[in-house]
Amino acid sequence: MVFPLKELLFEIGTEEIPSGYIKPAAQALKKSLAERLESLNLSFTDIKTYSTPRRLAVSALNIPEKQEQRIVKSFGPPKKAAYAKDGSLTKAATGFAKSKGASVTDIKVEKTAKGEYIYLEVVEGGAKTIDLLAKQLPELLLGLPFPKSMRWGGGDIKFTRPIHWITAVYGGELVRFSIGEISSGAVTRGHRFMGSTSIEIKGREDYLQKLEENFVIADLDYRKKTVLDTARALAEKNGAKLLEDDDLAETIACLTEWPVALWGGFDEKFLDLPDELLIASMKNHQKMFSVTGEDGKLINGFIGVSNMKVEDDKVVIAGYQRVLAARLADGKFFLDEDMKTSLDSFAKKLDKVVYHKKLGTVGEKVKRLTSLAVYLAEKIKPESIDKVKRTAELCKADLETLMVYEFPELQGVVGREYGLKAGEADDMCEAIYEHYMPRWSGDALPSSDIGAIVALADKIDTLVGCFGIGLIPTGTADPFALRRGALGVIQIIFEKQYPLDLGDLFDKSISQFNGKLTSSPDETKDSLFSFFAGRIKNLWTGRGVPYDVADAVLAVGFDDLASAKLRCEAMAELKKREFFEPLSVTFKRAGNITKGHAAANVDESLFEADAEKTLNKNIMEIASEVERLTSEKSFLPALEKIATLRETVDKFFDDVMVMVDNEKVKNNRLNLLGKLTSLFGSIADFSKIVA
Repeated sequence: MVFPLKELLFEIGTEEIPSGYIKPAAQALKKSLAERLESLNLSFTDIKTYSTPRRLAVSALNIPEKQEQRIVKSFGPPKKAAYAKDGSLTKAATGFAKSKGASVTDIKVEKTAKGEYIYLEVVEGGAKTIDLLAKQLPELLLGLPFPKSMRWGGGDIKFTRPIHWITAVYGGELVRFSIGEISSGAVTRGHRFMGSTSIEIKGREDYLQKLEENFVIADLDYRKKTVLDTARALAEKNGAKLLEDDDLAETIACLTEWPVALWGGFDEKFLDLPDELLIASMKNHQKMFSVTGEDGKLINGFIGVSNMKVEDDKVVIAGYQRVLAARLADGKFFLDEDMKTSLDSFAKKLDKVVYHKKLGTVGEKVKRLTSLAVYLAEKIKPESIDKVKRTAELCKADLETLMVYEFPELQGVVGREYGLKAGEADDMCEAIYEHYMPRWSGDALPSSDIGAIVALADKIDTLVGCFGIGLIPTGTADPFALRRGALGVIQIIFEKQYPLDLGDLFDKSISQFNGKLTSSPDETKDSLFSFFAGRIKNLWTGRGVPYDVADAVLAVGFDDLASAKLRCEAMAELKKREFFEPLSVTFKRAGNITKGHAAANVDESLFEADAEKTLNKNIMEIASEVERLTSEKSFLPALEKIATLRETVDKFFDDVMVMVDNEKVKNNRLNLLGKLTSLFGSIADFSKIVA
């Protein structure tokens, strides 16, 4: 039977939800509704969510009015437990029938893989959807995950913020239920100050239209677009260009229901402050957009976004300007005070700042990373050792400045600016800033070798120190951002193609902790290598590398990260070739049969078949060329050269029995195959390839 299809609109109205909670909660709301409808065997289409600071809503279309009925087999106890010796039913059987609301005469027996069992054919489904929703929606609401929840009033209900109303409409009809003292209704509320407090709702389109009439843009993405579009237009109207910031636009969209862009300005004297300070003051503290002139340089204007229209914009703008002016004046004061102290003096203060109770002070960390940075410079760029050393010594100095104390997001930026004012070399000052890179997923990498070297030293010291005292990330907990740090090391070495041995770097770093680590050097290194393998695989597969190619490359080692990247690229390219599948089958067979065999020299006098002689001859003909190509890191040409052996290897397997009784002949054939696997064994483990 085909039932009428109807739409659901479910909204939770609350006090203002923290901006960072809104998008994840909306995603969880959508996922949970879909899962619940599927578990009830209710079809649906086009689930969409809507969210503002005061509401979380979800809508689904084409949900049938009733569940389809279906007959399912419900198995009970084994036949031997269901029937007595005289053939009568036991209590186990009658109890089973009673639990299903069926007659004992309906019991049947079926032979299964585990033996004979009794079963009943039970009719499931048929319930009204509106009744099912009345039970499911409260559970959905109370099950939404939030970083923090609260109770309010005298109730026991927990939610991220107090709930003020619940809208639940299915097919234009109220879905009745209560949560605490709040009963569901068929009405929603508009903007807190500009909209109606009682708006009757029939469905999705009705909901969106009436909310917009009451100054609420319910769709988060559309509200974000509105923020950007109106801000761009206002900047252009004032002869400026908006400094685009997608994250800020989303934050503002999560803080407003009816965004209104407003133009303001600040005293031109503050343009002497570093651009990053101006941007941070406007963005992070006031949620304002910065603007530039046609030349791309910041000008003394800004765009604030209000959550409502007001009769007199000037009052709101004056408030924005007053707060921002005070913030910038603070920044100017901190700058002037900091300029009275040298970077070297700030750096010395780090000896009294605890980095971690088990790992010592920040000053000790700086000494370790400086030593490691010099070690890296000797290998990568010997001519820059002096600048690398000086950069490393000063890279954390700004942590003791008033400016970074007040604006922690400016660490590195302040060090760069203060270094320039103190007359330090430009490239060294830029490296102080760059050593924090990459700071987040998708962030730029250090552009200079000096910045990259100090960044590597800093990140490796952090990783080794944390792993060495057991602070290993688990699940989603990563308070020291070790995943980001490891990924930074990997990306820098991949990008710069530095010829570094990861194991040597770990050893060098471990040796500098002077007994502070609680794990043994081997335990620390093993944990780090395992951790790095996971990050590398995630990075590669996230960029489209087949997972088996990643496994095959990592299986033969990745101490040389730069080489591992090239090997991965070569294998990924080879896998696209038509001959790859039969090639991998052949090489996997060779690898499997020689696994565990200690290869030795091949004795040609023990050859009995022409296929052995031919394979040995062909391997010898290409071995030196493959070795040269591999040493030059030309891995794809090396693999292509090895691939020419496939037909010869197949012929060998067709004509030759490897595992013969004669131990000398058997081992000699294994040695021959060992020569083959050694050709590609340093590039990838073909046993990991899924054909």
